[in-house]
Amino acid sequence: MISLKQLTQLAATSTEVWQVFQIDATKPAGSEPTEAADAKERAELQLRRSRNLLWELSSRYKGLNDEATASPAIRARMLVDNALKLEGLDPRMLALREDKNRHAQLIREYQATFDSLRLNLGEDSMRTLTDTFHFPERIYALGEFVKLRREKAGLESRAMGIEKKIEEAREESAEAEKDSACVEAFLRTRKAQKGTAIALGVALLGMVLINISMIIAAAVGVLGLVLLIVGLLSWLASGVAFAAFDEQLKRKVSAFKEEGFLAVSQRLRKAQEAMRALEVRFEENRKELSALNAKLGKATDLERTWKPMTDLEVDNLTQKMTESCKQFFGETGARLIFQNKKELALL
Repeated sequence: MISLKQLTQLAATSTEVWQVFQIDATKPAGSEPTEAADAKERAELQLRRSRNLLWELSSRYKGLNDEATASPAIRARMLVDNALKLEGLDPRMLALREDKNRHAQLIREYQATFDSLRLNLGEDSMRTLTDTFHFPERIYALGEFVKLRREKAGLESRAMGIEKKIEEAREESAEAEKDSACVEAFLRTRKAQKGTAIALGVALLGMVLINISMIIAAAVGVLGLVLLIVGLLSWLASGVAFAAFDEQLKRKVSAFKEEGFLAVSQRLRKAQEAMRALEVRFEENRKELSALNAKLGKATDLERTWKPMTDLEVDNLTQKMTESCKQFFGETGARLIFQNKKELALL
């Protein structure tokens, strides 16, 4: 024989897989502005809350009796939900004798009403009530499971798209780096040519100054010779680096003016920025996918039959559970139960 106590214990629990999809309970709830630090005020606030809940449950019980035409199953279900709240109400928090008496009387009334409903329902119906008690949570969890599984497929597809774009950006960056390196080699070569020409001019100036002063001519000549050697070596090194590039690129770079050099620099900068942005997007997508996989993995560890199920099979199971609720509680009763779960909006 299923007792009211057993059903309230069942109502106090949720299927583990439902808890996987529940809102994170660790998030801090907003504190009420009326809740003061003073112990006396906190006690008075708790007293008011307890008293309000007691009379709310009394009103709900009266409403259940007024709905005598409702099916015994839906009345039993709603009675258990209310009895759970009554069970959590500590009578020591009630200061007035009237409230304490009402609490004790309400417990007896809930028990008597449940016993009457249990006789009307019979053992088979009570077992069905037990079996269908957590159908709303399970249906919601199935819906969340399918939704997250589709999100996972979307994230995986997005990751593939980002990887493809990263590869394209990598190729663009490599091409821009090659053009930039060729431009730098060309500019170094041109700079070395100009430096060599200047050094040659200084050396020739030293020769001209011989007729004026041997000392000045020697100093200028040595300086020009040193600069000429440095310039020739730099010209040779940059020329070798420039010669390593293919002829088509060298011709293109050699024809550049100032705007062309700036365009190559901007192209490289934009390619590098695009590459970094894509890498950030890929990392964010990876973290999101990892968190989603963890949640899906936890769900399938608890419900191993879910993992191989197709979306169609999940839809069929959801429909089957929904129909079981409707058959047992009636269309209106099933809708009421699902809506009573404020987190769910399924029917």
